[in-house]
Amino acid sequence: MKRLAAFALTTTALIATPCFADAQPGLKHASPELAAVTRDNFYDVVVPLAKAEGTVVMYNFAGSFADTWNEGLLKRFEEKYGIKVVYSDVKGDQADQQLIAVQKAGQDSPVDAYFAGGGDYSILAPSGVVGNINLGAVLPNLATVPSQFKDIVFGVDVHGTYPIVHRNQTAIGYDSAVVSEADLPKDFDALLAWSTSHPHQFAMTLPAKGGSGGGFLFSAALNYTSGDCRARLLNYSKTKDENEDFALNDTCLAPVWDYFGKLLDSAELTNGNADTLNLINNKQAAMGTVWEDQVLTFLRTKQLPESFHLTLLKNGQVGSGDAFFVPTTALHPAAAMLLINEAFGMDFQAFKMETKASRSPRSDFDATKVSAETRKYLLPDAVYPSLSVAANWPMTLALTKALDEKILSKR
Repeated sequence: MKRLAAFALTTTALIATPCFADAQPGLKHASPELAAVTRDNFYDVVVPLAKAEGTVVMYNFAGSFADTWNEGLLKRFEEKYGIKVVYSDVKGDQADQQLIAVQKAGQDSPVDAYFAGGGDYSILAPSGVVGNINLGAVLPNLATVPSQFKDIVFGVDVHGTYPIVHRNQTAIGYDSAVVSEADLPKDFDALLAWSTSHPHQFAMTLPAKGGSGGGFLFSAALNYTSGDCRARLLNYSKTKDENEDFALNDTCLAPVWDYFGKLLDSAELTNGNADTLNLINNKQAAMGTVWEDQVLTFLRTKQLPESFHLTLLKNGQVGSGDAFFVPTTALHPAAAMLLINEAFGMDFQAFKMETKASRSPRSDFDATKVSAETRKYLLPDAVYPSLSVAANWPMTLALTKALDEKILSKR
């Protein structure tokens, strides 16, 4: 993933940084010892406190990750520390609203460690849900996580409270038994030409129904803009209304809408990421917008042919990720911090890469831990990470609304 603007922090500064970001109250149920923890004394302080708490409640918003968490992290965590994990799969939007309501009511959080959507910080933080605790500065296993995955995440300064633990990548997936290497589109123009000459063989996930389609929309917008217009797409400071006004009314986006007006004459729109893959598996399409991690799951479960491969288009496609955080009123904050630290450990990072194509945020990730069998299903080194670009999901939502109003509603 291309680097976002980031803080330059030295190792010494990180070690010395207090647990609570900006010296503000951090976690309601944190002991004085936990509030003063540093990376240097983390295990000495946190492990006894976590064991005394005895339990940690975890939410997982990504249903497809259930086995990964349970087999790769939670069982090992319980065996290692003797701390019980109470685990629940949740729907992210519903869980977000639950925590916001609980926070506003002044009640304790029902969850201690929440694996949440990477773009949900802007939803949760204004209500005070995200605990003001600088995980990026004090958790030992985040020492090698670059600043853009723990300090400034998707252009938003999260002060280390909302670190990215799982990275994923949108891509173009294709059946190489149908699309030869010579015919494989290398850029957005070539993809349009291919789709035009192969009607309904390019499956595009409807952006309102799946992130692979939204990522493709935003990637195309970056491709067909430049200068101030492109910079505006990457401006993370604007409000929802400002983004929607720009997406709907700014004439600099005309090439983007022209592109999609033409593409959607021949492309097959689908109602979800899985629907796109199913079309290709059923030979009703040959190419489509996809997520790298979901593709690996489908390949492993024989829901895609072995001839299925991935690529990225010239000028880049969106890479994203999801985060782990401790709610402000978590009842077991020490156990939550310990669990999140383990999630960033090399062993679990390698496990999720091997089983889910879940890329690691760690700069020192050991790629040799990933088998050759898994690597053959991943994006080739020739296009990743060089063609991965950062997501701006609030802007993508605005573009999605404009796409509907300008093109889809008129068909």
